[in-house]
Amino acid sequence: MKILFLRYREMHIPLKVQFKQSNNSGANRSYSFILELETVDGVKGYGESCPRTYVTGESMEDVIRDLSVIQPGLIGREIPTYDSFKVELEHWYQQGIGPSIRCALELAWLDAWSRTENTPLPDLLGVRRIDSISYSLVLPLLQPEQLAGLLDRLKAFQPPALKLKVDRDQERNLANIRTLRAHYGDHFSIRVDVNGGWSLEEAERYIPQMMDLGVTSFEQPVAAEALSDMQTLTRLFGKEARIMADESLLDIKNANYFLQEKICNHFNLKISKLGGIRPALKIYRLAESYQVPCQLGAHFGETSLLTAAGALLATLVSGKLTACEGALGEFLLDGDVCSPSMQHDLKGNLDLSRYWQEPGLTPPVLPERLEAYSDY
Repeated sequence: MKILFLRYREMHIPLKVQFKQSNNSGANRSYSFILELETVDGVKGYGESCPRTYVTGESMEDVIRDLSVIQPGLIGREIPTYDSFKVELEHWYQQGIGPSIRCALELAWLDAWSRTENTPLPDLLGVRRIDSISYSLVLPLLQPEQLAGLLDRLKAFQPPALKLKVDRDQERNLANIRTLRAHYGDHFSIRVDVNGGWSLEEAERYIPQMMDLGVTSFEQPVAAEALSDMQTLTRLFGKEARIMADESLLDIKNANYFLQEKICNHFNLKISKLGGIRPALKIYRLAESYQVPCQLGAHFGETSLLTAAGALLATLVSGKLTACEGALGEFLLDGDVCSPSMQHDLKGNLDLSRYWQEPGLTPPVLPERLEAYSDY
């Protein structure tokens, strides 16, 4: 498979719900990078990533610069197998090429490879298919009255679990959790995501208060760089609760250190943040060897391209993830780039039997949607 050219797009798709969290004041449109790869045989593949300065430190300009560094060595190159492409991915990682472009390139290459071979991706990768994936609902940071209004709008949704964004306003946090309990019941699974917004002292006070309300999973409770504080929280609460690394978990080196030093007892795997499916899978397998579980995370505004990547990761690990996030498709986006959109149903189930019957990472990408939502 010889690469003819690469084209990138900055995608901004209007969101139906504004998304706010403690380290981001809010967004009403998506922010992602889509890469188009075309082979000399005219086959096109598409990949996506979501650069976030508050997670990996990458801006869109950084991703474009990384592409300019590696693109000359790719054009006209023949890369016939996934194993040979993995060698390129590892080389770029060692060079310091950021995770966003590595992710987008991996997905675009896999998409084009599957279409070139005219074989569904799971079959090419030799993995056993799973029937479906169950997704949690993720709720943004809101005032209690806003949350009540959103729940009224979402009353048709019956997810198996949900995650709530929280911050330093503990009175509001607890009010929101009580609102969720009133809506879903005492035994419904609720996780919270702090996005690094608490100090150690706040976390030591807030975690027991939330545990009293049945919350037992705390994602990135302290700043990404506050590893000793995270370690303290794991020591204090780790037997009863999940202390989960997200923004602080960026690569296999982080993961290995966290596991050896018992910094946390849970990992959140985001495909874009970690540089693609391959590095996410490596971290999963390392964590599994330490008996530390993982969940599948997502960035708000992901299209079906990253949804498919997450679903493929879940397939590769036989569904052994404690939770999955994403797959909102056109529940959240004004329009997805693929048709049909890969999105879960009102009960949070993504029926994988509808997908990967044909070659490609996703259902067909619509050129008119790419044009409509692109900023070059």
